[in-house]
Amino acid sequence: MVVQLRPTKLNEFKGKRDIKDNLSIYIKSCLIQNKSLDHCLFYGLPGTGKTSLAYIIANELKRKIRIVQGNSIQRNIDIINLVLTLNELDILFIDEIHAINPACIEMLYAIMEDLVIDITLGKDFNSKVTRLKVPPFTLIGATTLLGKIPQPLEDRFGIVINLKTYDEQSIIEILKDSMTKLDLQLNDKEILLLAQNSKGIPRNANRLICRVKDFRTANVKFSIKHILRKLQIIDRGVNMDDFSYLKSIEQSKRALGLKTISQITGIDQYTIETKIEPFLISNCYVEKSIQGRVLTDKGRAFINQHQENVSN
Repeated sequence: MVVQLRPTKLNEFKGKRDIKDNLSIYIKSCLIQNKSLDHCLFYGLPGTGKTSLAYIIANELKRKIRIVQGNSIQRNIDIINLVLTLNELDILFIDEIHAINPACIEMLYAIMEDLVIDITLGKDFNSKVTRLKVPPFTLIGATTLLGKIPQPLEDRFGIVINLKTYDEQSIIEILKDSMTKLDLQLNDKEILLLAQNSKGIPRNANRLICRVKDFRTANVKFSIKHILRKLQIIDRGVNMDDFSYLKSIEQSKRALGLKTISQITGIDQYTIETKIEPFLISNCYVEKSIQGRVLTDKGRAFINQHQENVSN
């Protein structure tokens, strides 16, 4: 049986107290008034809880949720088909909402603001516009690229939440909760080590603890450090791809552009920009300059500290 680690209620969602407190008030208000929740936009790094919060809102409101990917909405008819299947007070969750075809986005404006769809029937001089009413509903959008959301679309979301990385204590709470669900025994030092290697991302933490469950099931004597090495995690969440990125800059002894780093490491530019750099830059291992990416003293110290172990 697959163990479900995703939280289903607000009180199960670890960390982010301010966000939870506000959402609890919005949800309570909706239930008292029997109305739809304002449209919500969640943005932040992958794995920080955007989808979990969408499910939680639906559960707390006791309402149905329809889930689609933004890149599956490429024509106006895709939006029409989606919206016309909604019942009153339903929730429509669009993951990676920035990936919707820009030509379709304008149709969302009237739907979100006025609860209407204008459909053109016929062609040329014989065409006429028919207006269809849409039942009150809540659109929840999630994105890892807020800058790609057109401003008029963003303005139509009444609730906008930035889900940043989590502090260490919140990650420890997530790991302890998942440990119980997985029927896994870990001591405080082991949990702390996993938390320190999760990059502040709940999805990373749960991925790690699931792999620990696998290794410990196979051999209870495997240490957490041994398991992390097997997973190619060096220290503080820095993995071999991250280290390869850092080494490419160090060995060049000059600032490097994204394309050059990609050619040296064999890692595509999109992965570098979206998966590798956010953590390394925010944690001061690397800086961006006009000339390109440069190592910080912290980045050099990390390489010097772990070079021998990585080589072995």
